[in-house]
Amino acid sequence: MEKVKATFLLHALGDGLGEYPHLWRDKKPIPSTDDTVMTSALLEVLVQEGGHNPQRVAENYLLYLKRGLLTKVGYTTLKALKRFEETRNWFYAGVACKRCAGNGVAMRISPLGVWAYLKNLPLEEFFETVRREGYITHRNELAIGGAFAVAYAVYLNLKGGLPKEETVKRVLLTMEELGMENPVRDAVEKALNLKGEDGRVALQRLGSGGYIVDTVGSAFYLFLSRDDFLKGLNLLWEVGGDTDTIGAIFGSLYGSLYGFKNVSKDLIERLEVKEKIEKLTGELVKRFHP
Repeated sequence: MEKVKATFLLHALGDGLGEYPHLWRDKKPIPSTDDTVMTSALLEVLVQEGGHNPQRVAENYLLYLKRGLLTKVGYTTLKALKRFEETRNWFYAGVACKRCAGNGVAMRISPLGVWAYLKNLPLEEFFETVRREGYITHRNELAIGGAFAVAYAVYLNLKGGLPKEETVKRVLLTMEELGMENPVRDAVEKALNLKGEDGRVALQRLGSGGYIVDTVGSAFYLFLSRDDFLKGLNLLWEVGGDTDTIGAIFGSLYGSLYGFKNVSKDLIERLEVKEKIEKLTGELVKRFHP
């Protein structure tokens, strides 16, 4: 399934080029940041367990942290993983606070959108799984709501049949039905309304920082307004901000809809995680569609 593979590889590409824009032209290997490391860690558990096991996911995150592979991880995630190291209980690890509305859940959530698509998961179970994943690090409703918006958009893209504007409207309607009438939903709606506006102005109005409201709004705006992945990244580079995470989320949204359309094969080949992601993706699809 090309679009499943593209969901993860373009997530990694948006992450890598978001952090290291010069590698677009330098022809060197493209590394990943914590966004892709944690996404891969979650994907590994889905493959190994055949489903979402938050205890195993937390153990995998901690393992990657102790191996020194999570070098840019956010404060909330780091604090949560330190708690998990002490308690060994995922349910008590996540940090609950007003300021814990970062993008650390949304940046790694795309595997749950793919998994929900492959399993044809009921909405209630889908939402609860996203919440459980979020609670590993962030006990904050905005952080979880932003992650759900991303995961559900990936799910709808893979199901197909809807133009992307209709997909985003479906995300908004579902968030409303689930009681998520909050600033994250407002940001997604604002991104939809800003489609067609000047890109720099739109991203500046939405914000491009690590606050989940900014991140999700900007990622959805890029998805809605750009049919060329690199042109979307170029706009993001111009505006700046948390470019690796916004680029990663944009990549997962773009890849789940378009596959590898308008993306150079050379860029994909230069991803350091290419072989690992292709192997995991193949195993995930085979597990649910043998």
